[in-house]
Amino acid sequence: MKSLDISGNSRIPELMELVNSMNTCIEPLDLIEKFVGTMRRAYGARCYLQLSTRGLGVGQYRIHRLMAPNARELSDLPLGWRPGDDPVHCTGILSLLVAAGSPGVYHNLDLRNDPVLGENLAAYHSVAAVPLFENDLGINWVVLFDPQADAFDEDDLEDLILRANLVGALVNNLDTARKLIGANLHIQAEIDQIARIQQALLPDRIPEVPGLKIAASYQTFDRAGGDIYDIARLGNIDADPGISDHRWGLLIGDVSGHGPAAAVVMAMLHAIIRAYPIRPTGPAEVLRHANRHLCAKRIEHSFVTAFLAFYDPATRQLTYARAGHEPPILKEFPHVGSPLRLNAVGELPLGVLPDVDYREAVVALHPGQTLILYTDGIIEAGRSTGGMFGIEGIENSLIECTGAPDCAIEHITKSLMRYQAGHSAADDQTIVAIQVV
Repeated sequence: MKSLDISGNSRIPELMELVNSMNTCIEPLDLIEKFVGTMRRAYGARCYLQLSTRGLGVGQYRIHRLMAPNARELSDLPLGWRPGDDPVHCTGILSLLVAAGSPGVYHNLDLRNDPVLGENLAAYHSVAAVPLFENDLGINWVVLFDPQADAFDEDDLEDLILRANLVGALVNNLDTARKLIGANLHIQAEIDQIARIQQALLPDRIPEVPGLKIAASYQTFDRAGGDIYDIARLGNIDADPGISDHRWGLLIGDVSGHGPAAAVVMAMLHAIIRAYPIRPTGPAEVLRHANRHLCAKRIEHSFVTAFLAFYDPATRQLTYARAGHEPPILKEFPHVGSPLRLNAVGELPLGVLPDVDYREAVVALHPGQTLILYTDGIIEAGRSTGGMFGIEGIENSLIECTGAPDCAIEHITKSLMRYQAGHSAADDQTIVAIQVV
């Protein structure tokens, strides 16, 4: 086996440098500059042109770039040529080349009387021209001039076709990638704005409810999430201003899926419930109202699970209704017996069928109890070895807890993190802890 000695070929290192530098280019124009510079160094005696025929008639063209072997931009040609303000031409050798519409080589040129190139390229006597793939930079043709009368042959033309169009394809890819990056940044900015709006719909602070201490934890899987919780006094409703109502509404909900779409549905639910037109007798009628509206809005394939309760501080009674939501946990503190799950009633999630008859149940609360509201992102959290945290995970995490809301949330979240063992959450995770005092 005999190795070909290529040590004397100065063009190969230049071409290899171009190939290696392509991986570092981000902007399409940077790649064009590297290509032009390499061609100038590798084939020093030649003159390089970039033409555009986009939107022009047969034989018409614009000169985007004209570079002499010494790297001098021939901007002093009598063309009125300026970057970004390229005049249209329809005469001379370049007009003949682009009118042909196909790659070509011409020898024995005399450009002294060319109406466009004239004396500036009089020293060049052969030309090779190839059309390029359509690209957003508007460059449709690459043209090489050489001083020799017969400098180009078929092999040179084939090489120029492949080289120029491969670089053109890379330019297109870079331009597409740049646009995708810009579009992605715009989308991410929109998502961030949705997330900020969503966060604004949550209570900016936990209100002081007579006889209760409350804390909440809200973690979204994505920047914008589909969980919701709300705590508001029913007496703040404008309807029937003469009637005093000291009850408080406690809501937790979970839109199917996550991300911006879920956040939009969550905002819809928040608006529907907050705009309930009359003073409600109980939570079931509010869920029926919300369900009808969500079904009427055709929220695609989304649905919402929700737990809504009305708490009366005077009687300590909690009246609740459930729309497909996991049952809250009511636990005695210090740890006594098994926790109670509020599952006496429970119908379909909101937004599935329009005529669901939601029912209510009542539980009497007393000091020493803590109520835990949560979304399924907590109990369905998994780990790499399989299995889910489950309701039992919440109940077991509270055994050593004092029952204080902050303590309950801390025990649940720490136990959940240990269970997940570094496995990423797959859904939004919300906890509302309510202690009866």
